[in-house]
Amino acid sequence: MAEIAYLGGGSMGQAMAGRHLSAGHTVTIYNRTPEKLAGLAARGARIATTPREAVAGAQIVFSSVTDDAASRSVWLGSDGALAGNLVGGALLVEHSTLSHEWVLELSGIVVSRGMRYVDCPVAGRPDAAAAGQLIIFAGASQADLNEVTPYIAPISKELFHFGPVGSGTAFKLIYNLMGVVQIVALAEGLAAAEAAGIDPRVAAKAFARGNTGSGHVIKHGPFMAEGVHEDPPGFTGRGRLKDSTYGVQLEEKLGQRPRVGRAALAAYQEMVDLGMGAEADSRLIDVVKRHLAIA
Repeated sequence: MAEIAYLGGGSMGQAMAGRHLSAGHTVTIYNRTPEKLAGLAARGARIATTPREAVAGAQIVFSSVTDDAASRSVWLGSDGALAGNLVGGALLVEHSTLSHEWVLELSGIVVSRGMRYVDCPVAGRPDAAAAGQLIIFAGASQADLNEVTPYIAPISKELFHFGPVGSGTAFKLIYNLMGVVQIVALAEGLAAAEAAGIDPRVAAKAFARGNTGSGHVIKHGPFMAEGVHEDPPGFTGRGRLKDSTYGVQLEEKLGQRPRVGRAALAAYQEMVDLGMGAEADSRLIDVVKRHLAIA
């Protein structure tokens, strides 16, 4: 059994840490709002007051935070994890969806300090994490991946290894941008169907059954058609904007012209600008209908 540290105790971090507790590991976890960790504490997790405290003596550190700014804070802040007493050669495993530029910068800092970095963003929501059903997109050396795989196993059902550090994040950003495009296309399609006099509930079912029926279409169609959205949100408009931004930045860095990706980014930027950033991502349909009403 291992000494495991977790940076980030949101819904996803809590679900993953819970799996490691169930597997018999010793878990120390940090979150900016420690009161949210009462359930894990009751199960035996140690609650740290700073990232630095969380990683003391840890062999493996998992991170699951919101964005680049949060990641920079937990790793490099004055009480950040990299200021702590990490075990030499420790494995630092990044589950967060971050920008490609920051992952490369952070991994370089980690390696320069005698530790190892594995970028392992995930596909799946907290319920999938709690059931051990996440899909892992890994970027790492084969040796590091072999070492960390037994510790990823409790949270995942499948792992894809794309290459060296950075490749897991690159794929996740491309994957997420494709997903955002599908949600935006669904909102536009349902709004157009309704404008054509078609019952959006019937349209949502038909989109789900045909070749348009991606996972995002199947999940978001009923919310958009009924006008009743997840509360609390499973994923917010602000979260989609972050994913779109990082994805577009990567594709442009690679020399691509993400025309569709930029359109999706603009749609979620408008949702956030309208003050709906904290609401469910499926509320995008209200932004699309707003334009139809104006027209």
